[in-house]
Amino acid sequence: MPIYEQDPKELLGEDIQQIAAPDDSNFYMETPSLLSAVNPFTSDQRVQRSRQAAFRIDNTLGSFIASAPFSQFDRVEGYNPFDNDAADIKGYEDFADSFINSGSHEETMAIKHRIDKQRTDREYLSEMGGAGTISSLAMGMIDPVNVAAMFIPVGAVARGGSIAETAGRFALANAAGGGVSEAALQATQEARSPMESVSNVVVDALVGGILGAGAQLLAGPSAREAVVNSVGNHLRGMDSPQSIGAAQVFNTTLDQEQLAGLGLANKTLSVTPAGRLAQSPSLVSRQINQQLAENNYFFAKNDEGLATFTAVETKIKQYDAMLYKQMEATRDAYQQYSKSVSARGVKRMNFIDFNEAVGMAMRRGDQSDIPEVSQAAARIRPIFETTKARMQELGILPEDIDVVTAKSYLPRIYKFDKILSDRTEFRGRIANWIQGISAKGADKAGQRIERINSLLKTAEESAPRADALASEIAEAEKWSGKKILLMEELDKRNKLISQETDTQARLTRIEKELAETSSEKLQARMMKESSDLKTRLDDIAQAKSELPVYQRHMELLDNPRKYRSELRRLQKRANSTTRLNASRERALKQMEPLSREEAEDAADEIVNKIIGAPSGLVPADIIPERLVGRAGFTKSRTLLIPDERIEDFLESDVNYIMESYLRQVAPEIELTAQFGRKDMGEQIRQVSEEYTRLIKEAKTPKRRAVLEKQREADIRDITAMRDRLLGTYGAPQDPRSFFVRAGRVARNINFLRLLGGMTVSAATDLMRPMMQHGLRKSLGPMVSMLKNMDSVKIATRDLREMAVGLDYVLSTRTKAIADLTDPYSRRSAAERGLNWMTQKFGNWTLMNQWNSALKSWSGMIVQSRILDAARQVSAGGTLSKSEMRKMAQVGINEDVLRRIGEQFGKHGEDMDGLLTGHSHLWDDRFAREIFQSAVLKDVDSVIVTPGVGDTPLFFSKEGWKMITQFKTFIFAQHNRVLVSGIQQGDAAFYLGALGTIALGSMVYMMKQKLSGRDIDYSWNNLVKEGIDRGGMLGWLSEPLNTVENISGGRFGLGAMFGAPPVSRFQSRNAIGALLGPTFDLGGDAATVANGVLNGEFDSQQTHAVRKMLPFQNLWAISPLLNKVEEQMK
Repeated sequence: MPIYEQDPKELLGEDIQQIAAPDDSNFYMETPSLLSAVNPFTSDQRVQRSRQAAFRIDNTLGSFIASAPFSQFDRVEGYNPFDNDAADIKGYEDFADSFINSGSHEETMAIKHRIDKQRTDREYLSEMGGAGTISSLAMGMIDPVNVAAMFIPVGAVARGGSIAETAGRFALANAAGGGVSEAALQATQEARSPMESVSNVVVDALVGGILGAGAQLLAGPSAREAVVNSVGNHLRGMDSPQSIGAAQVFNTTLDQEQLAGLGLANKTLSVTPAGRLAQSPSLVSRQINQQLAENNYFFAKNDEGLATFTAVETKIKQYDAMLYKQMEATRDAYQQYSKSVSARGVKRMNFIDFNEAVGMAMRRGDQSDIPEVSQAAARIRPIFETTKARMQELGILPEDIDVVTAKSYLPRIYKFDKILSDRTEFRGRIANWIQGISAKGADKAGQRIERINSLLKTAEESAPRADALASEIAEAEKWSGKKILLMEELDKRNKLISQETDTQARLTRIEKELAETSSEKLQARMMKESSDLKTRLDDIAQAKSELPVYQRHMELLDNPRKYRSELRRLQKRANSTTRLNASRERALKQMEPLSREEAEDAADEIVNKIIGAPSGLVPADIIPERLVGRAGFTKSRTLLIPDERIEDFLESDVNYIMESYLRQVAPEIELTAQFGRKDMGEQIRQVSEEYTRLIKEAKTPKRRAVLEKQREADIRDITAMRDRLLGTYGAPQDPRSFFVRAGRVARNINFLRLLGGMTVSAATDLMRPMMQHGLRKSLGPMVSMLKNMDSVKIATRDLREMAVGLDYVLSTRTKAIADLTDPYSRRSAAERGLNWMTQKFGNWTLMNQWNSALKSWSGMIVQSRILDAARQVSAGGTLSKSEMRKMAQVGINEDVLRRIGEQFGKHGEDMDGLLTGHSHLWDDRFAREIFQSAVLKDVDSVIVTPGVGDTPLFFSKEGWKMITQFKTFIFAQHNRVLVSGIQQGDAAFYLGALGTIALGSMVYMMKQKLSGRDIDYSWNNLVKEGIDRGGMLGWLSEPLNTVENISGGRFGLGAMFGAPPVSRFQSRNAIGALLGPTFDLGGDAATVANGVLNGEFDSQQTHAVRKMLPFQNLWAISPLLNKVEEQMK
């Protein structure tokens, strides 16, 4: 797989199991909350300090006060801050201009202190995040210049006029005020850059325009009322998938987040994390619970039309649509390939080999010698690009991320069993790569040393040049303030030099005349004149030597910045020798390549990290730390070995890779989108802070102790559901251990041997749409479907875009019911075969087809219901209170309904009463995501599909999975059907409950018939069986039935009705009833062994043997085995 070259902690392949729990010592007090920042009376010392810093940085008055003392220093004659190699301003060279007018050492130190204070203030505001930004905005708004500027256009509001005109006047006034303010701030702050001032003026103009538009809009009472109502409705109903944390829901109260319905029924939810959090004394915990885990509850706020929040879990499930599209693309390409091969008469690859060929092509720029393989790879590529773009948008991946180990990206998942069986070969390839990288690194280190030596030579040459320039600047600075005198000295020398020719000519003439004359008197006079001329020539020669020096002084004084910059550059180059020597030492170290023994030791450590990672999601930083700094290895510890060198040790089955990839990135994307970070640190801090306040307000020590325990419980439940979404909760320390893998195999075998008749048991699902939506709304779309089957195909395609009705391909619900959703499963050949068989078994039982059909029907019902309501609202109509309550329960408020109605008007269709929205075409992303999430949430609650908040936490523990297998569904049924229905509290639920009991009785009769047992038609038995088979007691039926089985029918549901024990537990032995199907299998094995050893192989042993066989109760095989069993009695 190509590896993204970046910080190892940011890599896509980072082990998501390593998400640490928040550190109690400092985690919960990172930055002030936004509420504290906007509270003018806050006692938070950090906010107060940020306001003081902002007053000095962003307010002209504060900035002036902070700089005022600097005019009080006495000047020291001859002081120059640039003397002595500018030692006084060392470290402040970038602010050299600020020291030009410094008249003393004390003033220089004060300027440095002022710069330090400005830097500190800016850093502190930056560290405060949102609170710092709010403080800066507040101090800027109360700036005297800005306040005065805002009053200039106020008359425009009083006079009236267009919104655009008033906004323009406010924008101009604010920009002018901002310009004046920034000029003042520039004059008093050294650390303020021109670009910062320009951007601030632009922001001032924008803010002014917004305030002007708002002021004109609110000028009239009617307009003001309309705006207030609109904003209020928007805030109450907004549930953006891109929002961060619980900030969006602070406007609800604890009472509004209270569960509706009977308190006793709600108390039964306390066995699950979502149920506990829904009843927490913490408002923030209740809000986070809704945003994290999907639920079907009704809340008090739904009665007011306030929407339940869209859950991250629902958003994650929508990625199944991507997986479905990928599988469909691969299947379609394979069909085309099969036709092409048949026409040519050549040997055909099987489907698995074709999938692997697609995966290999995706590592090679989506290219293959087989056209259909290339086409499949090209069709799948946008899925990776979509997730990559989303991760870049959220900051999970950097913008400049690139692929470095292959031509194109395909996630790297290792074949563990092949690595274990061919460990020596795999280790050898990695060792060869390490040695090759090390050898190349050694060669590059030699080249780097040559460059470093060249730079060292340049540095050595720069030192005397820097000293000379520093000396020249120091000499020139002596003329600072005496430039006129310097110019006079230059003129004097220029004039003297200009006399050189005449003086030389005159001296030559006199010396000639002196040689020719014989008069002593004349000779004496000529000799004196000759001497004077020679003296003048000496002066001219001296002037000529001094002139360049004075000219240099003048040049330096005329261009101080240029030469100070040149001096800094030379000094920096001269001072780089220490750094270059250190680099040279490192390069010398890297010139020595790794030995073969070192390479193999490193490769061995890498192999251990790979085979010890769950699900092939290997941590990015697996290069041993000791190699960092050695030849060829930098700080990055990513294994960048090209894919092609280890491709036979990598998974290439594109179906398996895509499933694993989406299982990893989807939770990371959606948790980050909803909460800001996938570890939800800010939200956990908010929960802790709220409990701190509640504990302070508690009246008694007992209440405080209860709240402290509740805080721990809330944080435990939130982090557990988060980790369930990430696939890390309950993950075993060693996924390749025998116990873990044997347990996984046992669960698969239990599924194959016990759930052959699960589709018959699922017949009670038929009543769920009517129970949730009522008879008319459920059967209405069905009538339309019967009239126009083409509309069904169109609506079904629409629903697949929302990840609804994909079970035939993905087995989503079947795997959830059978507890086979294992995020860290390994892939030996046997396990791959078992996984394939369980997938096909869901199809053979017709359960996957049943789920797809039921979910599609349910999806059409809820889609039509939402779109019909949206159409009414967007047309100006109103909904009944019960209908608005239902819309709010699925996550849609009136404002969102209006937006959905607008999109339906643009893109949707009414097909004889069956409405479909074609939501994948909507241009309103917010409305689209809310609508699609609402449909998916309702479908998975109507056709019950267990979620992360539906089961007790111990169900995720590896040991407990063997005991609790097949019990996940009954807990989800309890939460999403029984308690939700009691909260719903309308006739539809109770009539649907009666229908469910009737269907449960029918299921009992069908099961008895298929198993060859007699049917008890007594009314009390049928009612008892209907209640049990229909799941109308929720999870309470499990302990009741277990007690009934162990007690031999003396206690339990049958005893309550005066009827035989429930038939569902009839075939289980006591061990199986108490400890689950895996131990039940052990009990059956013991029964068989006992019969063999005692020579008594009767009907009991025969039935035990049958129960141990895979597919033994499959609808097509069960009747045959019934006859065989009957004959062997």
